[in-house]
Amino acid sequence: MAGAYTGKYCIVDLSNGNTEIVEPGDAFYRKYLSGYGLGAAVIMERQKPGIDPLAPESYLGICSGLLTGTGARFSGRFMVVGKSPLTGGWGDANSGGFLSQEIKRTGFDAVFFTGAADTPVWVDIGDEKVTIKDAALLWGKDIVETEERIKTEQGDKRVQVAVIGESGEKLSLISGIATDSGRIAARSGLGAVMGSKKLKAVAFRGKREIPVARPDAVKAINKKYLAAYKKSKWSDRLTVRFMNGLSRIIARTGISIPTQSSTVKEIYKQFGTPGLTVYSAMVGDMPIKNWSGVGYIDYTAESAAKNSDVNVIKYQKQKYACQSCPLACGGIIDIDKGRYKGTTGHKPEYETLGSFGGLLLNDDLDAIIELNEMCNRAGIDTISTGTTVAFAIECYEKGIINENDTGGLKLGWGKSGEIIRLTEMIIHRDGIGDVLADGVKLAARKIGKGSEAYAMHAGGQELPMHDSRLDPGYAIAYQCEPTPGRHTISCYLYAGLFGVMNNFPEADRMIKQAKSKQAKDIQRYTAGSFYMQLVNSCGMCLFGALTSTLPMVEWMNAATGWDLSPDEYLKTGERILSLRKAFNMREGVHPGDHKLSDRAIGKTPLEKGPLKGKTIDMDHLMREFYDTIGWDLTTGGPTPEKMRALEIDGFFQ
Repeated sequence: MAGAYTGKYCIVDLSNGNTEIVEPGDAFYRKYLSGYGLGAAVIMERQKPGIDPLAPESYLGICSGLLTGTGARFSGRFMVVGKSPLTGGWGDANSGGFLSQEIKRTGFDAVFFTGAADTPVWVDIGDEKVTIKDAALLWGKDIVETEERIKTEQGDKRVQVAVIGESGEKLSLISGIATDSGRIAARSGLGAVMGSKKLKAVAFRGKREIPVARPDAVKAINKKYLAAYKKSKWSDRLTVRFMNGLSRIIARTGISIPTQSSTVKEIYKQFGTPGLTVYSAMVGDMPIKNWSGVGYIDYTAESAAKNSDVNVIKYQKQKYACQSCPLACGGIIDIDKGRYKGTTGHKPEYETLGSFGGLLLNDDLDAIIELNEMCNRAGIDTISTGTTVAFAIECYEKGIINENDTGGLKLGWGKSGEIIRLTEMIIHRDGIGDVLADGVKLAARKIGKGSEAYAMHAGGQELPMHDSRLDPGYAIAYQCEPTPGRHTISCYLYAGLFGVMNNFPEADRMIKQAKSKQAKDIQRYTAGSFYMQLVNSCGMCLFGALTSTLPMVEWMNAATGWDLSPDEYLKTGERILSLRKAFNMREGVHPGDHKLSDRAIGKTPLEKGPLKGKTIDMDHLMREFYDTIGWDLTTGGPTPEKMRALEIDGFFQ
């Protein structure tokens, strides 16, 4: 066995308590790495086609990354994988913190659950030993209390726990899986899959050493990388200092400033992801008023400033970093006065500030912090929840629903008290909250009356806080990727920040051979997507990739003992991406099933602001992307030729 991976994963059948340990061999890891590469291969092999995601026969995986625990920087993320009850296709979500390394220290690269318990259970995993325990006293507890109780019972504060809250227990299709007292692998609705199995929590604590093939080489790579990473430019520091003021100028003049990874690094070092909140709201990146508004007009610079990075960190009591992270963008905050005095927890991320801020025209930062903690403790996705609230507000505004439907709530833009109350109703499945708890697509289907026009999603997944009209690469990601409505894979901007053209010769060749600007943009997007498959399968962090050129190839070869070329790894990324897409094809998910909401592509275009008049010919863009990547627009998956070339055709034999 080479280094980096344990060489084992286990499958736990909750229906009968049986555990199977599988050793797939080195060739398997070379082909799929770990993370969601491993997850996709196992679920494609094990789960029968057409299984309802909430049926006992479905599989749910919790996977570490290939580089997790090897010393490689930014390698501390884990993946949860399974069939998404929200979209009906491939589902995955990831989060940082400290869980991923502990999975490996138990002797497994991943743990998969199938079956369903008759009564609530939690699972204790340590040193290749799996124990199923009664969770009757934990069912109904929030994620913070559940985690604390398990650590107390285990008598070890270093135990790492993956847990669902009330939303997962109630099978909300926008629920996620939490760790570290409020970090959430939030997307795809996989918290509902965990809840359907009556699985409250999984605790990991192991003492196994994580193998590294060439530890001295990893240390040398880290030393060189960190020396460069810690350097900062005066121009970047100056840009950060005046970022919010520059945002107002950009909004009104249309001028642009170059986006560089070093600038993003300085922003994240100082503020974390809230550092881009005002900028994004002003330049057209953050969707405003349920994607119908304009930043500096409907959501003014003054309102955006109330939710700014500067104000967020006033509440920050402690800064923290995830496992192996040199950036430390996380923070613990506390409200020590006012209506929400006593609220403490993780700092809201940019996506939360957008979904509960600009999207709702809400500039009450205290309320947003409260909403963030409510959602974290309940284990529900803030992107989806904020989008669902925006949908409900617009339906109320248009007269599609009324106070009889809302339980007396007079919904309106920026009304933070009503936003909090409606969010509580969604968490508890109370009244109209029961309709909204499964996301905007299903809610619109139940409400009808033309409400579909106000449901912002792709394939059932609520859209992130990055406007595809500003960067059409996001439109490709939202509609064409295996997990729709996701901003963390690629766009036109990302490929440059990732540095793929400089480090992967095949990517550079693909881009240079493209004959038109759109073709070059699509090739950049495609290379970025292949690269992000490596990032996610290795347990790496997107923020690391955005703030520096990661020495991915060097780390992988040093940690594993392999000697693969950059282009061989890029092909591995393509293989993993196409395998996830092939899962959708097998499940009968067609390209049209992930269609973007009209507003997201400029039907009807905005009349003012940075996005004035912007539209996207999505049909043309999608055809170009499918042709570029070797996927079939009829089946929605890779062509037979592409599957043979990538050696994934065996899953269909």
